[in-house]
Amino acid sequence: MIARTAAAFALGALGAVAAMPAGADEIADFYKDKTITVVVPVSPGGTFHLYAQIVEQHLPRFIPGKPTAVLQNRPGAGGVTANAFMMHAAPKDGTMLAEINPGTMSLPLLRKARYDPRKFEWIGSVAVRGYCGAVWHTVEADTVEKMKKTEVIMGATGKGSQNFQIPTLMNHLLGTKYKVVSGYKGGGEINLAIESGEVQGRANFYEGFVGAKGDWIRDRKLKFFFTLGPPVPELKDVPRLKDLMKTDENKKMLALIDTTLQLGQAFFLPPDTPKARVAALSDAFAKMVKDPDFLADARKRRLVIEPRTAAENHAAVAEAYATPPEIAQKVAAILGIKDREKK
Repeated sequence: MIARTAAAFALGALGAVAAMPAGADEIADFYKDKTITVVVPVSPGGTFHLYAQIVEQHLPRFIPGKPTAVLQNRPGAGGVTANAFMMHAAPKDGTMLAEINPGTMSLPLLRKARYDPRKFEWIGSVAVRGYCGAVWHTVEADTVEKMKKTEVIMGATGKGSQNFQIPTLMNHLLGTKYKVVSGYKGGGEINLAIESGEVQGRANFYEGFVGAKGDWIRDRKLKFFFTLGPPVPELKDVPRLKDLMKTDENKKMLALIDTTLQLGQAFFLPPDTPKARVAALSDAFAKMVKDPDFLADARKRRLVIEPRTAAENHAAVAEAYATPPEIAQKVAAILGIKDREKK
């Protein structure tokens, strides 16, 4: 479904670009001597920050006019704060782009939110990554079945993040006994909490562990108990979460979360950014993710690169927003998202 929708978006995008009178010189003139700001939706310390950093360091080489770039961390509510900022306050001239926490893409389906991902100008994803649950190696409850009998403390950022949503859903759909402690500003803080014993585990991208805590993988400091999203070859023997769901309704609720993982580590511009600049940055992004120097830098940082196009980003968002309202309402109730956002 995503592939077919992506093709339609791609044809539309090509038509829009063909109709645009703006030339490369006009784009180069605009970006010359400008500074691009790349917004990170969490605090430093995890792979979200690393992915944003590698984009900030390499994307300007492919933008006409060769602007400079800087990072700006805007943590809060698992990424919701950054999304709202990009929707309403960020400059809409092509000088500011942001990375999304994929889990926040579906949040407006669950409650009133101050942003609409369907209106963002997507320019591509650097990686679509498999997701997993893990506990520290000393934790005895290390399978879903054991976790139905024993409380396990899981760290999370906010309700917009998969590290909150997935264990909370599992409690209701599978009967696990996770105590989800939220409020951490990013994956780096959760990792520190795991090391200190403040929490016992977390849900995370597998490559997030590889990139930020490669020694944990090397030294077998983690025990994995589910996977979700794109398959993780290294975890082929770990149960797939969708296979543990017993009813069609439960499978549909999980599918809403799974769809957000197809968006990946995506980057976007605010609504109403001039189309010619959106096209220029999308083109620059597509060139960047194939560039040998960019790929070599990613390998050095232990970052997986599995890119998606802007059209595929739009398609993933469209698929999520085709979720039946009654399914979204049940997910919202399970996650405790009942009150309307007032600010």
